[in-house]
Amino acid sequence: MKSEAQEDKVAVHLITLRDEFKVDMQDESFKKVQDSGRTVGIDFTWEFDEGGIVHARHIVAEHGSKILLDRGLDIFQHYEMTEAFAFANRLQEFRSSKAFEITNIWNNPEND
Repeated sequence: MKSEAQEDKVAVHLITLRDEFKVDMQDESFKKVQDSGRTVGIDFTWEFDEGGIVHARHIVAEHGSKILLDRGLDIFQHYEMTEAFAFANRLQEFRSSKAFEITNIWNNPEND
């Protein structure tokens, strides 16, 4: 991988609940996301909320924005992921989406 400028690097930290039925598969999947992300300059980390209080789906950006996702990231209608020649399998713009809302709350005291 070529060296990326610091401003081009992205850090993503996920806080989620542990899947009570597929613990090993969940850890394996997150490791694959982490490995894949490294190749494009994304530092992906995760932790499990052992207290079980996580429910809200949101993203907090370093510049002060909080993005509330009512469905989380599950916005696409079902598509055939095993069909190698289907455009929807490779390109998001060809996938139908479910109804969803996104709310952006700007919380940056420097710009008030």
